[in-house]
Amino acid sequence: MKPTLPRVCAVSLIPFRPRSIRAWAPRGAMQSAKRSRQALAVALFALCVLFVAVAPSAALAGAWPLLAHPHDAQVESIGERVRLNGVPMRLTRVITTLPTEAATAHYRGALGTPVAHAQTGDTQVLTQARGDFFITVSIAPLPDGRSEVLSSVADSGAAREAVGRPAGLTLPAGSELLSDMESIDGGLASRQLVLINLHSLRTNLDRLSASLAARGLRPDGPPLADRDDALAQAFSGAAGEAQLVLVRRDGTTSAVLTLRSRQP
Repeated sequence: MKPTLPRVCAVSLIPFRPRSIRAWAPRGAMQSAKRSRQALAVALFALCVLFVAVAPSAALAGAWPLLAHPHDAQVESIGERVRLNGVPMRLTRVITTLPTEAATAHYRGALGTPVAHAQTGDTQVLTQARGDFFITVSIAPLPDGRSEVLSSVADSGAAREAVGRPAGLTLPAGSELLSDMESIDGGLASRQLVLINLHSLRTNLDRLSASLAARGLRPDGPPLADRDDALAQAFSGAAGEAQLVLVRRDGTTSAVLTLRSRQP
């Protein structure tokens, strides 16, 4: 039977790669967001398919599967350890001189059969369940004719255990948590939460500031942005630092909360 794919999950606001909060500016942050938006998009796609399409497997958990990349590929691992919504994942970004069609054929061969193939816009998406792991590969064209490949490998056994996992942070009442991404890279721990609710910008700022204060994080200077439709505030303390970005549109507030701390 030919594998089928559920609809791709979508979120309205995607967190960006953590950078120095004091050097942050809204426009610069959005311009530097591209890589993290793409990485999180493919990771979220992997989780959407994973929770819907992967039934409990009797296979024993083994070593993380490896994916063979084109010989000319520039390979970049995105974070040493990454968890998305509690699910351990490994994310990789690849740039290859192969055009999209050839790159797609390469990864179809590297994955073997069976493999599911879908297209979202000009991006080709390959998915495969392999034992207790779920692999997603997205291939998109670059303006110069090369291709950008984003791959994720998710632990499906841990995904079943992560269902209903609490946020571990007090959120405004009625909030919907769209994504919760954790990573450790070079001894720096980062956690990014994306949520939506119907509260005003000020109410969200007050509630989330109180939650951060309980962690020893307090506002670091005046707001970085303060408009009718957007608020941004930096926080700092002995426990680390945080950044909160709030955007209101059509009666709904979207929030991105980034927390950073140095690991011992």
